[in-house]
Amino acid sequence: MTHHRETTEAHGCGPCGHGKFEIGSRNQYIEILAHLLPVMEANVGNIAELRHLVFSFAGRRDLVACAQVCSTWSEDALDIIWRDLPSPTPLLGLVNESHLCPTMTWRQGVGHATISNPLPWERFRTFMVRVRTMCFPLTPSKNLLQRLAMIVGLCPDLPFLPNLSKVTVYPSSNIIWVPIVAMFLHCGVRHLIIVPPEGDGPSFFTYPDFFRELLRRAPLLESLQIQSCSLLTFHRMWRPEDAGILADYAAQFSRLIRLVAPAVVVANLKHIHTALPRLRVIKEFNASYPKLHINVARDDWPVQVANLECLAVTVTFACARTLLTENSMLRLQVLYLEAHIRAHEESPTQFFQVLANRCPALAELTVRWVQSTMIFNPQSMENVEIHVSVFEPLQACTSLAILDLSAPFALAFGEPEAERLATLLSHLRICRLAFIPLYGPIAERHTLPGLAGLVPFATHCHRLEELSINLDPKVPSLGVVPAVRFGPALRKLSIGHFIEPQGWNAAAVARYFAALVPRYCSVTIPPPPHWSRLWKRSVEIEEGEGRLKEAFQLISGV
Repeated sequence: MTHHRETTEAHGCGPCGHGKFEIGSRNQYIEILAHLLPVMEANVGNIAELRHLVFSFAGRRDLVACAQVCSTWSEDALDIIWRDLPSPTPLLGLVNESHLCPTMTWRQGVGHATISNPLPWERFRTFMVRVRTMCFPLTPSKNLLQRLAMIVGLCPDLPFLPNLSKVTVYPSSNIIWVPIVAMFLHCGVRHLIIVPPEGDGPSFFTYPDFFRELLRRAPLLESLQIQSCSLLTFHRMWRPEDAGILADYAAQFSRLIRLVAPAVVVANLKHIHTALPRLRVIKEFNASYPKLHINVARDDWPVQVANLECLAVTVTFACARTLLTENSMLRLQVLYLEAHIRAHEESPTQFFQVLANRCPALAELTVRWVQSTMIFNPQSMENVEIHVSVFEPLQACTSLAILDLSAPFALAFGEPEAERLATLLSHLRICRLAFIPLYGPIAERHTLPGLAGLVPFATHCHRLEELSINLDPKVPSLGVVPAVRFGPALRKLSIGHFIEPQGWNAAAVARYFAALVPRYCSVTIPPPPHWSRLWKRSVEIEEGEGRLKEAFQLISGV
């Protein structure tokens, strides 16, 4: 909840270049109490350009004030996100009080009631027309259900949220929330995100009315995302007996192209794969609990699916190889793999060989390395080492354009390896490459390439638009002019770890990159913390992140 003092200290005279209003130290969205909107309006010069907005509603009075202010804005599309709304009651209260309701007749039971005075409602309706995205924590009640029924079922002509396309709901009851979701679907919502409550996962999703209402109300639904919010929910939400319920209802989705579900669901997809012929995306990892990936790294992958275009899993390399071998992957375009490395396990090379043979359409590949045993025995990290040679099979992936290998656990990577990697990627159409090995007992025994390690990529990877890589600038001399310049396509170069330059100054670094990258390419280098003062004085860039284009202009006139 934003405080009054912070709200009134908005800096700048209007929205920033990205159409976002900045308050205090925040630089993402506006977070403001609705009754302070007049203050915001007074501080913003051209509010019509605002595109992203976050409201924290405290009650019906705030909502009315918000409607009154927003009714004066232009008709441009506005992305308004509701956050921290304690309940829908303030919203629905507008249609339950005579002085706030539109002129219309509601049929309730055998009788009806006529409610007039449309002016405040018209202001509110004008505001709601612009809503594109809603984040809607729900605390429903029986009284709320009755109001929703009147809105959705008895007032079909009500112009309620006509442009709403994406909704996130945090339902707190597995019985009352169903009509609430149905209300949003009735508005034509195409993307629905459901975050189940803590400890209520199993009953929440086994309630049959969920899919029944979803199927009946959602002819246009394109995306259904079900997120787990706790370890308890993560493992209890979907049981084998629940998969049949999911299959019975999900089979009727005519336009479902995405199902994002917890890991246990994917493990049970053998029950429902025949019911989802249009399934295109599977995601089954819980990034919030990386240490728990051990529990879902299955070697007995039971899934049989076809026509996948996007797959994101957390498994061992052996399991991933089995997954690619036993399923049709001809259409797979995006693969996100969090791979568990186990000591003395088969080489990842076999996985990349299968990947190259089974996925001819692969355009984007992300591989993260996680060692299962490191949680219990950090010394076991020394038993696993990856070499650049494991990536050689990727030469056959002729459609590959985005390659992210930014977190191998321990990778032998020096200047010879940089040359070898760039050479094997030279046959591909790589436009975005991320290659940032992590540091560990093995990595410390190898020397990271210096700035000269960029030269092979400039020489061989002519289509590169973005490159992120680890470098150790202690090796070459900055007085040496780079032997080659990156191609004109390069627009972004990020150095993941820039080790202390030992006497080199920021101006020399800037000159080196000015000769290496094309004009208008932005270079991001996080300088060492104790070096930031010199860095800022020399090239006038912000501490922690450098955009060297300005520095190039100051130093070399590029």
